[in-house]
Amino acid sequence: MSSDKCAYFNCTNTRRNTSNIIFHPFPSNEERSKIWIINSGIIKLESLSPKKLKKKFVCSSHFEKNAYSNPTDPKSRLNRNAVPNKYISAYTQVDETIITTPKKSRHRRQQFTDEMFEGLTPSPKTLKVMTPNRKYEVSDSCSNIRAPGSLIFENSPSSSIATPTTKSWVSALIDYPSPMPKMRQIKSSKKSALQQELIRIRKLLKRKRSIISALKQKKTNKKQKSNVNDLFKTFNFPSKNSRSLVSMQLLHKNRKPWSANEKKVALSLYYKSPSTYKYMRRTGIVLPAISTVTRWLRSINYSTGFSAKYLEQIRLKVLNMDYNEKKCVLLLDEVSIMKTLEYNKILDEIEGFEDLGDMGRTEKLGSHALVIMVRGLYKNWKLPLSYFFTGSGVKGDTLVEIIKNCVKKIVDIGLLPTCILCDQGTQNRRMFSLLGASQNNPSTEICGKKLFLIYDMPHLIKSLRNNLLSGDFKIGNKVVSINYIKKTYEIDSQSKTARAMTKITPTHLSPNPFQKMSCKLAIQLLSNSVSAAIKTCVATGQLKSNTALHTSEFINVINNMFDSANSKNLYDRNPNRRPLSPKNSIVFDNLKKAQALFKEAVKVCHKTKKISTPPCFIGIIWTTTAILELYEQEKVDMQIYRPNKDNFLMTNRLTQDILENLFSVIRQKNGYNRNPTARTFRCCFGHICTYSLMKCLTTCCNNCESDDDEFITVEVLKDVPVENLILSENGELSNENYVHETTDSDNSSKSNEGIYDVDLSLETCSITYFSGYLAKKCFDKFNCANCNLIKPNEHLADKKELLIIHKVFDYVQQSQGLKAPSDELTQIVTICLNIFKNTFPKIKSSKQILKQLLHKAERQINNHFLVLQNSCKDHYEFILQLLFRTRIYKECKWINANLGKEVIKMQPNCEYLKINK
Repeated sequence: MSSDKCAYFNCTNTRRNTSNIIFHPFPSNEERSKIWIINSGIIKLESLSPKKLKKKFVCSSHFEKNAYSNPTDPKSRLNRNAVPNKYISAYTQVDETIITTPKKSRHRRQQFTDEMFEGLTPSPKTLKVMTPNRKYEVSDSCSNIRAPGSLIFENSPSSSIATPTTKSWVSALIDYPSPMPKMRQIKSSKKSALQQELIRIRKLLKRKRSIISALKQKKTNKKQKSNVNDLFKTFNFPSKNSRSLVSMQLLHKNRKPWSANEKKVALSLYYKSPSTYKYMRRTGIVLPAISTVTRWLRSINYSTGFSAKYLEQIRLKVLNMDYNEKKCVLLLDEVSIMKTLEYNKILDEIEGFEDLGDMGRTEKLGSHALVIMVRGLYKNWKLPLSYFFTGSGVKGDTLVEIIKNCVKKIVDIGLLPTCILCDQGTQNRRMFSLLGASQNNPSTEICGKKLFLIYDMPHLIKSLRNNLLSGDFKIGNKVVSINYIKKTYEIDSQSKTARAMTKITPTHLSPNPFQKMSCKLAIQLLSNSVSAAIKTCVATGQLKSNTALHTSEFINVINNMFDSANSKNLYDRNPNRRPLSPKNSIVFDNLKKAQALFKEAVKVCHKTKKISTPPCFIGIIWTTTAILELYEQEKVDMQIYRPNKDNFLMTNRLTQDILENLFSVIRQKNGYNRNPTARTFRCCFGHICTYSLMKCLTTCCNNCESDDDEFITVEVLKDVPVENLILSENGELSNENYVHETTDSDNSSKSNEGIYDVDLSLETCSITYFSGYLAKKCFDKFNCANCNLIKPNEHLADKKELLIIHKVFDYVQQSQGLKAPSDELTQIVTICLNIFKNTFPKIKSSKQILKQLLHKAERQINNHFLVLQNSCKDHYEFILQLLFRTRIYKECKWINANLGKEVIKMQPNCEYLKINK
């Protein structure tokens, strides 16, 4: 019996089917509980434990009104001594004798009279039956023990005087009352047969009606189809595409395969505008689902070489491009793969051998994958084109055939190639030579198209750094040496408070063979921060050398050249990173200056003292010449397409960044795998090709406006307000706004020679620079003139401000950029840095590091200054929090850089560290 149902005999009230009835649990009092059990008519409840009995309920319909504290309200509280009404069965009220005949009689029913019952004993009005005592059968030793809690009724009749009929009656009433089972009605066989026949006839009628409805619908569809077929025969459609589009709306049904021309129409619409395609489907126009289109593209066999089906899809995409969108750059590079063999049951071939597509396969195991990619020169789109598996790198002769075939393929599908871009590998240099290009004429002609051959600038910077590690560069009478950078790093690393070369680690100065392949480390080493640190060390007298400034000037030239060859935005606060255009003459100057510098440069090897010209020197001259000539050719070509408009060129589109990103995606397939297998490479390449086809063209970073399809000319820059602010990195100790900093070495090197101070050092200059950085951050956030954070004069005249002077860009005016911090702020920063130096090593493994540092700093500052008690208290608290957070962040970064590595120790007696004075 469930707890949500009334426990009273034959009561059907539950909590679900009643709303105005209250359910009362059985009382915990044992005596009252027994009375409730007797009155409820369920004697079996007496065998339940008190815990289970507490879960049983009696509804309020079995209580009198006076059993409640408020008789008028049945939902009021039940009286303490209230008990339910006693159950009365129909068997206890026998008032008359009912006589029934066992069989039906057709004769008239006999009328009974009083004379018929003469001599019979009349039946009692009320029959009272007392149940006998409940006893357990136990052994002789336990004969006097009865079950606890048993119900014993007084004056129970003795079994010795009861008749056999009474015994059987009493025995049946021991469990009284109990529900009487309902007798199942027995249906006659005739009636059952008729019901079965009725059910069968109804089912048959339903089937016949369904068949009739289907035939009527088929007749209607056949009539409509005949009308549609007549329409297609008689109507003259303007094109096959329009006919296919109408047939999709009228004739296509679910799960019916799409025809080849319908697929072509759907793909063309999607390539033109994915958003329009989705809108057409939402408005009820019948078109294949996006998932169906994706499945079609994935079914293409993206094997080695050039896939005809894939090129056809690119051709459909190119049909929707404008003339300037079709201008593209061809890129190629290799990535290492794992040497392993895997059987492909679908292609029925073993993958992992050298495979050059149409040029055949060999028994060599493939160790590299050559990938060819195409990207827009003016528009932001990119598409993988093909790939090849090679045993030990593609030879120059084979590479020439692949490139010529590739150029022919992309010209056939409607693209307009302008240049070929690759790194300066041996096979690539051989390919450029076989194509007839040279240092002075870095171009060739294939399929009637003049193509410029360009080396990737980040790879050239990397090669330049690697050559600088093994030898000095001699440029006329100037000497560029890595030793000055190492010596400056040693001076900076000895600083315990603030540092100037925040990004440089021992990895930059002594990379392992794998780290030598990192372009990022090379570009960070040849950056403006390193150049400014060298100049500051020379000015403070810590680096006493007359040739150290040559290294600083060389780094500035490389930095400016890289910025000019890596422009990404139409307008940049750094003029060195603006696109090639007639209005940005400084970009041309940077490229020409680097070109002239490397024409005179040679390398002197540290070990052999042999003088040579590294390939990267020739590569820089080659690349800068090719970039300048490409711009001039595009300017003439675009004058025909858009006359009276000045064209400009984003030089970042002439780098291999997109290929490196493609390789990263392939390596991360199914978890990070530096050397994927040939099968994994093929599968991932197919997915990337499908995604590239499905991705719509974006208009960001374009040379054209999207609304009127006209070129954004350099004329628009006349009205752009220029705010040459010097921005610093978020949370770092430098004042660098760009990834690779720039300064003009001829103008930014302020003359401080001969002015040396005993207390002046790179560390004190770094503290002053850091103070100026914190002051600028606070002023930008609160714009408060009462904080006394900077000096009133705008000129940087103090010797401790040398690092600020050397890091200031040429185009930044004196009224902008970092200002000289006040002496009070510099002293507060010095105190905090000393606290950090002494406290951080002790508490770095504990929690609430910042809170502990702030508490110590505030106590010590309050002893000397009152800045934390005036109205600008919040401003100084912001400075302290930013200071300690920055130091914690940088300290963790420096600790991580030195984990597992020996810190470079500079020894003056080592030959490779000798500095020429």
